[in-house]
Amino acid sequence: MGIGNIFKAFQPKDKVFFVLFEKVASTLVEMSKEFHDGMLEFDLNDDRLLKRMSDYEHQMDDLTHEIFIQLGENFITPFDREDINMLASGLDDIADYMYASAKYIYLYKTPPTKEFSEFSLLIYKCCIEIQSALKNLKGFHNPAEVKESCIKINSYENIADDVLSQGLVRLFESDDPINIIKIKDVLEYLEVVTDKAEDVANTIESIIIKYA
Repeated sequence: MGIGNIFKAFQPKDKVFFVLFEKVASTLVEMSKEFHDGMLEFDLNDDRLLKRMSDYEHQMDDLTHEIFIQLGENFITPFDREDINMLASGLDDIADYMYASAKYIYLYKTPPTKEFSEFSLLIYKCCIEIQSALKNLKGFHNPAEVKESCIKINSYENIADDVLSQGLVRLFESDDPINIIKIKDVLEYLEVVTDKAEDVANTIESIIIKYA
């Protein structure tokens, strides 16, 4: 490696990582918006929503892979390598479970319930706050705004717990055991998406505590 390349390798790469995280956040917002819109106007016979979720999930995989490549190529990072790894993986998990939720809705031929759209709205709100938190994380100039977004995400996750509980109570009042099993499975996948969003919020909060 030439002296110029060595010098370049040791330069800060804040822009590279933050640009990638902003792309990830933007993709999650777009994905969750389409998912929510799809739940509001759900048509089991139209699988375009599932195909779009699959496309977004692949985009997220590519972006996550690029973040890991940058970790391997650069010695200096804007914050701990372990935190970057955890944050990238956590963001990817949100997309994975969102896609899984859509997939099982179609595979099970699950009749939509009001809880589906309630969950999808909470997921969308979580992704908007993740986008805001990552934007304000850049340069560590706005820690208060980052923490506020994380608090909102935690609040949405708590609401999601209630949506799950109430949905299960209502579901178990029905007399169709097969339908109960299918819808329960989907509701639990949807709730996991909000759990993953809360995990990301916790990771971002830990980064702020270390560096802000």
